[in-house]
Amino acid sequence: MNIREAKEEIVRTIRAYTAKDDRGCWRIPPVRQRPVLLMGPPGIGKTAIMEQAAQECGTGLVAYTITHHTRQSAVGLPQLVTKRFRDTEYTMTEYTMSEIVGSIYEYEERTGYREGILFIDEINCVSETLAPTMLQFLQYKMFGNHRVPEGWIIVAAGNPKAYNRSVRELDMAASDRVRTLNVEADLQVWKDYAMQRGIHPSVLSYLELHPEHFYQVTLTRDRSEFVTARGWEDLSAVLKEYERQGFRADRSFVEEFLRVPKIAGDFASFYELSRAHLGAYRIRELMEERLAPGEREELKTALQKLTGDVRCMFIRHMLSAASERMTAWGACARRFEREKEVLRQFFSCMKEPGNKGPEDFLGRRSHARKVRRENDLLKPWEEQMENSVDEWLKQIFFSASGVKLLEELRAGDLSEEALLSAAGIREEEKELQEKKADMCGYLDRMTDFILETFGEDLELTDWLYGIRSHGDYRRLSWQRPELEALLDQRGQEARLRKQMEEMEGLYEAADRR
Repeated sequence: MNIREAKEEIVRTIRAYTAKDDRGCWRIPPVRQRPVLLMGPPGIGKTAIMEQAAQECGTGLVAYTITHHTRQSAVGLPQLVTKRFRDTEYTMTEYTMSEIVGSIYEYEERTGYREGILFIDEINCVSETLAPTMLQFLQYKMFGNHRVPEGWIIVAAGNPKAYNRSVRELDMAASDRVRTLNVEADLQVWKDYAMQRGIHPSVLSYLELHPEHFYQVTLTRDRSEFVTARGWEDLSAVLKEYERQGFRADRSFVEEFLRVPKIAGDFASFYELSRAHLGAYRIRELMEERLAPGEREELKTALQKLTGDVRCMFIRHMLSAASERMTAWGACARRFEREKEVLRQFFSCMKEPGNKGPEDFLGRRSHARKVRRENDLLKPWEEQMENSVDEWLKQIFFSASGVKLLEELRAGDLSEEALLSAAGIREEEKELQEKKADMCGYLDRMTDFILETFGEDLELTDWLYGIRSHGDYRRLSWQRPELEALLDQRGQEARLRKQMEEMEGLYEAADRR
């Protein structure tokens, strides 16, 4: 399965394992809640999907890389205790609480979560001294003498032996106590993710032309060469910043991220070519609608003469520019939605007896952010937005007009709708709708340009799929109904090709046997 399917299965597992009946008992007893083991190559996003699954289910997440632990930190330290058995006192050894189990209880105290995921990474790379402990952990959900609290789902991850020479194969006893999900690198799934993350268009263009270079690992006694999804994403992030600051990205720079010399060299050459085409074909001017009608026609004629690989590059750069605009609009939409939500929360808070006004409300919000930040539950963009919303609230209520609003609220003379209007929410909503119409019009014009230039060819399909994969597409709700049939047809063709490739793989495997 691919990484997206693995995440969906993790989410289903969390919801199944945390389900309770009318009496408050687990529908699936903890003893039957098998840990989930994600097996797959390094760098494909196994750790990232844990964060996504926890966020989607509204549960906690405690993550550990087990190779960083000694037996003492995982199991606990021995201590001598005195106990009485049959009227006789005995001195015996007892273990202190495991650091891992203890961290779950500390996490619960800090965050209030009583359910979540305990994620153990690189579980099959433990030292020989820790191997028996891992069997006990998988079988009984215990480290030493201490059990993982009920309500916490165990998910582990490991790398197949082909990708890591230090891997210890799980024996039958351990394998029979886990649910194993075999995860593979999938370029198509990653491309959807890449569009949402704003991956550099040159990276996307290159992988479109060379999908076989997306993920490669070669481990021998003499050399270690690898290219991973993590490497491509990290390269993209630094590449963007290099461009912003005017630094040159040469082959040696690329090799720091793509550890297969041939692939690094190919991409470095492709990137230089991409930069040259970016200026030659005036992509920025086109996307910013700074071309005169005559210049647009000249550009169309020039584009029609291009080879398929350059066309692909052109579309990827167009998608990157469109993605920036969609992201900017989406940020405005999310900010508006959050403002409206927080203002409604404030309205409800003011109805509570003994409330202390905006100072108390803002203080509680600040404390909540602090707790989330301390437990790595607050993303930088979320914190930035929440701080911005707080400043917006201060401008409303710590002004002369705000004092009057507060008096009306305390007196019960102001409805929720009246508060939203007084705070400027309705005006902001109108402006957002106008921006949405502008964004949809912009996408319409760019789509028409591609359609007029390339017709209903692959370039149009790539463009439409790229727009659809953006995280704010659903919020924007932009569509071209007359092109839906084309997309459905291309999607069906892609599914058929995949099925044929899978059948060919099965036939080849049968022939080898």
